[in-house]
Amino acid sequence: MSGIYFHIPFCKQLCHYCAFHKSISLQAKERMLNCLKKELKNRKTYLKGKNIDSIYFGGGTPSVYSPEEIQSLIDEVALYFTINEDAEISLEANPDDLTHDYLKGLKESSVNRLSVGIQSFHDEDLILMNRRHSGQQAYDAIKRAQEYGFDNISVDQIYGVPGLSIEKWEENLKKVFELNIQHISSYHLMYDPNTVFTHKLKKGIIKEVDEDVSLAQYELLISEAKKYGFTHYEISNFSKAGLESKHNSSYWKQKMYLGLGPSAHSYNINRREWNISDNLKYMNAIEKGGEYSEYEELSFNDRFNDYVLTSLRTMWGLNLNIVKDEFGESYYKSCLEKSNKFIQSSDIKIENNHIILTDKGVFISNDVMSDFFFIEE
Repeated sequence: MSGIYFHIPFCKQLCHYCAFHKSISLQAKERMLNCLKKELKNRKTYLKGKNIDSIYFGGGTPSVYSPEEIQSLIDEVALYFTINEDAEISLEANPDDLTHDYLKGLKESSVNRLSVGIQSFHDEDLILMNRRHSGQQAYDAIKRAQEYGFDNISVDQIYGVPGLSIEKWEENLKKVFELNIQHISSYHLMYDPNTVFTHKLKKGIIKEVDEDVSLAQYELLISEAKKYGFTHYEISNFSKAGLESKHNSSYWKQKMYLGLGPSAHSYNINRREWNISDNLKYMNAIEKGGEYSEYEELSFNDRFNDYVLTSLRTMWGLNLNIVKDEFGESYYKSCLEKSNKFIQSSDIKIENNHIILTDKGVFISNDVMSDFFFIEE
């Protein structure tokens, strides 16, 4: 099984925290749509005949395209690949795009999962982030989507935002769980280079949230999600039983995936590829048959470290049988040896020959994962 990702590099407004590739000019929308279809045709052999069990429209803001335009891309996938009947087809959307007309059209398409960028229900936080919707619009958009029959809905939430107290965060979570959605992706605010937030931080206009406050917000997220029947299946992701994101899981379970569009990444076990992060250069190259991507051949060691990095993020953990069978005895012994100190500190556990982070270990996950890396001398 494999996945396909479409990067839609357009937004109507620039969020102050966002470091993803995007443009706030929509003039090239139609041209980009045609280029995405052409790239798909050019790369139809990339997944080596594997069936598709997930299609994901990310961005940017994919909901700048109409439901009919989104469906045209799905139809294009069906020309070159076999899409499983139970494939997960996800669309990221801004709340204010999810109007009655848009949802009606979307329900007639093949999209069966929505990922809605709420971020917060507090208007002052949304204004700070430069989001283009209000908290009430976000709440109403989810309810409206449910009225149209969407029963697999994920919401994005950000914690660690300047001015976000533990009380306000608790109110955000309460509203999320009121909505009876199926999936939550929740991320700590990152100060990535070249974002407005990072510029404001350097200028002293805003201040980072205290680390203890951030930790308390994450702990509250974990405990409340469990209380409402969500499984914490990956560091930043929570779902109702059986509704883990197939798209996200393809990354963490080392499945092959094809990324289409500017800045999109692809992976076929032995090689990692990424398209250029420039709309105009991408479209010109696609139309003229030029080069628009770069790649990195993965060494045996790279593949092992990738497996560590992705598997330890999840509730399934690192499978020691896979390590022994695919990477060999020395890697297997290294994992067992490095496990000892983290078992003693209660940061990991070993169950059914899987190394799994404990709730305590999740908070130092980066330290644990980096310690398991196999470094060539």
